[in-house]
Amino acid sequence: MKRRAGLVATVVFCVALTGCAVPHQNVIMMDGKASGVIIQYFGDVDATLPLARQHCAAYERVPVRKSYSSEKNLVIYDCVVQ
Repeated sequence: MKRRAGLVATVVFCVALTGCAVPHQNVIMMDGKASGVIIQYFGDVDATLPLARQHCAAYERVPVRKSYSSEKNLVIYDCVVQ
């Protein structure tokens, strides 16, 4: 009986640990084109700017935030010529 309780406790502990191990990260939802990009964010919307810069830089452009939805956690950037 003690062995089974120990096993259950270990499994519960491992499940709880894996739930917290990987924090949500901002990700590019749609590969976008030279005209812009959509990014799904978790937490601070301003934390998406480095991803937008990286995407737009591939087209020699800079990002300008067009809109965002806190309900859907999406932010849309236009990539504009400097």
